[in-house]
Amino acid sequence: MKILLKIFNLLIFPLTLIFGLLLSISGQVPSVPPSFSSYVPLLGLAFPVLYALNILFLIYWLIQVKWRSLIPATFLFINMGQMSLYFQWNSAKDFPIQENSKLKVVSYNANSFGQWTDNYSLDTISEKLKELHADIYLIQEAYSPKNQLKSLCRKLGKELQTPYTAVYQLSENRGYGMCILSKFPITDWKKIKFLDQTGNMAMSADIKIPPFNCLECGDEKIRLYNIHLQSFRFNKQDYQTVKSVKDSNQIDEENALGLIQRIRIAYEKREHQVDIVSREIQDCKLTKIVAGDFNDVPMSYTYRNVSKGLNDAFIIRGKGLETTYKGVFPSFRIDYILYSDPLQAETYRSIENIPGDHKLILAEFDRNDLFEP
Repeated sequence: MKILLKIFNLLIFPLTLIFGLLLSISGQVPSVPPSFSSYVPLLGLAFPVLYALNILFLIYWLIQVKWRSLIPATFLFINMGQMSLYFQWNSAKDFPIQENSKLKVVSYNANSFGQWTDNYSLDTISEKLKELHADIYLIQEAYSPKNQLKSLCRKLGKELQTPYTAVYQLSENRGYGMCILSKFPITDWKKIKFLDQTGNMAMSADIKIPPFNCLECGDEKIRLYNIHLQSFRFNKQDYQTVKSVKDSNQIDEENALGLIQRIRIAYEKREHQVDIVSREIQDCKLTKIVAGDFNDVPMSYTYRNVSKGLNDAFIIRGKGLETTYKGVFPSFRIDYILYSDPLQAETYRSIENIPGDHKLILAEFDRNDLFEP
């Protein structure tokens, strides 16, 4: 028995080294532009899995009280900061903010308001959103089948008691786009145009936030960024490929290669969009909130560059392992609410019980932070 264990350990030891090194390489993926290699980002997708495997190796060697346990322990420790982008253990604040001074922000990929499914509709979504009583809604993948997206978003804003709207319709002859609905006045907004017309888009809007319990304070202007970056554009065959792997653990090599190719192309296109968006954000001197569907995981060039100099509401106030995508593909955190000082997130949560293939994410801020000297 001891001989068999020794032989097995001889096999496990190189695997411990290999998967530890893969974890560390995966942790460095955000520093590599997809244009350098569109295969490198694929390793970033595997970061949580690689981290979990290293935990298993650590347990394996610890059970045997072997010095080799130091190897996965070292790799886990080195990459602990990166893992915090996926898993948090924050506790609730001892002193919650007053209801009247809250600035509640929602980001939601509406999946075309259920236009291509029989399971839900705009009315269903509207009822769910009403329950949140948010001050600001940043909505991606909005759609009007009658090419009347602006009037549809204004109607939704009226129902949500957010009368100020900014709507970015992708083209005049297609009722698809995104919108910002606000309880506070929108003074200006603009489209952030990408080089290629891909169906993905971004916009910014300036809003005036009134003070709470500060008679001598004037309104404070902040800038909102609503972002929907390049998606993988999977087709029915891609979804079937993933479903087959889940159901039977069998891989159709030809279809799998096609799926990987689609992912690589998306990463290359997204890089250009990220560069445009991140420049816009960095050039803005106002307090800002950046939210939306980035279509990319935390261990990515996308997240690293868009979040540069910003705080992540999940990291500050989230709890547990966060995933925001609900579709057939492996569940990832691809939706974010980021923000700059002096704002501080007081709460963060994601809501799964809402129509679509994305969870809704929500963060609350104390708007009094905007007026402190």
